[in-house]
Order: sequence, then structure tokens, then C-alpha cells
Amino acid sequence: MVSIAKKSLLALSLCLALGSSFVLPASALSKSESSAISNNCSTIKQSLSQLQKIDSKTRTYLGTAYETIANKFITPLNLRLVRNNRPTLSEIQFDFSSEQAKFRDYYTDYMREMENLININCQTEPDRFYDQLLVVRERRAKVKLATEELKKLTNQQYQAVVNLRQELTK
Repeated sequence: MVSIAKKSLLALSLCLALGSSFVLPASALSKSESSAISNNCSTIKQSLSQLQKIDSKTRTYLGTAYETIANKFITPLNLRLVRNNRPTLSEIQFDFSSEQAKFRDYYTDYMREMENLININCQTEPDRFYDQLLVVRERRAKVKLATEELKKLTNQQYQAVVNLRQELTK
């Protein structure tokens, strides 16, 4: 029984930590899985609290990095291009700003749902806890997609600058 509980706890933790998009309907929660959640509730909650703290630090780091990229790199470059009567990279700037807003909104939604998850008594309500876990996974996946899109846009901006530099040195 302990082996099943540990495996269930590990699977639950890994799926949450990795932002797994594999989602089972609540009815798929077996009695042993439900029991594993109930029996390991305090450990699960402790792990979720630690994940919440780590994610908060990561969000602060990424948010600061995105602000720096936008305010000290993308916007000043576009302003300089305008002053020099050159084509701007405004599409990337617009997309980056839009994606930043999505990142902030998605992260806020994710943290709100994570707080809801942590506040559920998983000892007495393992099925409700699991249902909320599925919501948290989905919200975390949205945050991940936003960060991937911002990374893609940052790479596009970098490549556009490289191309611009090559064009100007001809």
C-alpha cells in the first residue's frame, strides 16, 4: 500500500511540476489514487507550497527580463529606426507587448488556481482536490506557452537586428 501511495504521489507531483497536458477526467480517479492523495495530503501540500514559492521567484525573474527586453532593447531600437527613417520592427514590438500581457494574466490566473488548490482539504476531498489539480495544470500550461512565445519573439528580434546590422555594413 505504501508503494502505491508513493508512486501516486510521485506521479501527481511530476505531472504538476512538468506542466503535463495529460488530463484524466475526475471519474478516472481510482480508489487507490484517491486514498493516496488523502494519505499523503500534508506532503502534497508542502510540495505545492514549495512549487508556488519557486514559481513566484521564476515569475519575478522572467517578468523583469521581459520588461528589460521591451524597454531597453526593442522600444529604443524602434525609436532609433524611426529617427533614421528606416523600417521599424514594430510588428515584433506589438506581438511582444501583447504576449507580455498574456504572460502576466496567465500567471495571475495560475497562481489564483494554485492557491485554490492548496486551500482544498485533500484528506477529506481528494476528488475535488484532483479536479482542481487539473485546472492548475491547464493554467500552468498556458503560462508555459506564453513564455515559449516570448522566447520565440526575442529570437525573432535578435535575428532582425543581425539582419539589420548586415544590411547597414554593406
